[in-house]
Amino acid sequence: MSSEYWLDIASAILLSVAALASSWAGYQSKRWSSVQSSGYNASSTLWVQSSRVATVAYLYRAVDLQVFIEWLNAYKDGNEERARFFEERFRSEFMPAFEAWKATRPLENPAAPSSPFVLPEYRLELSSRASQLEQDASAASVHAQAAGQQGDDYVLSTVIFSAALFFTGIAAHFSKLRVRVVLLGIAGVMVLVGLAELATYPMT
Repeated sequence: MSSEYWLDIASAILLSVAALASSWAGYQSKRWSSVQSSGYNASSTLWVQSSRVATVAYLYRAVDLQVFIEWLNAYKDGNEERARFFEERFRSEFMPAFEAWKATRPLENPAAPSSPFVLPEYRLELSSRASQLEQDASAASVHAQAAGQQGDDYVLSTVIFSAALFFTGIAAHFSKLRVRVVLLGIAGVMVLVGLAELATYPMT
């Protein structure tokens, strides 16, 4: 069989492989683009939720602070009934910190903490929830960025296979055997490089 015959066979193989691989890379690129969009949407939603929860936590803290100030004023004035009135209205989350603060005898001990709010016993569940939502939002954003990068990698593979298709296509328009061999060789190298890259990429 002539060299022309084998070059035609090589051209057909390269065209087939490059076309299929290019289609697959394009499909994966769109899939990763969808993952990226979903990730950013999830991140935005989580940021909004975090902001709302943090706002409510701030309001709870403001309530705790205001009621504590009223209690402190009544306690300093020696109005036990009024102090007891406000103490009974402390929120349950505030009570552990308040009791720990009172145990330090703050009115008599100069080294005592300035307020219950600086003690580790003062913990707001909503603040922790807001922090967790922030972390989840950041993680979703990072995941979306990674998906976008992966989609870009697949687009680059599509470009490589498209170039291989180009060189394979124009090779048939040259009558000189050496030129056709060189062009097909370039196309073959591109196809191999593209396939090697695709083998390392994750799929979705």
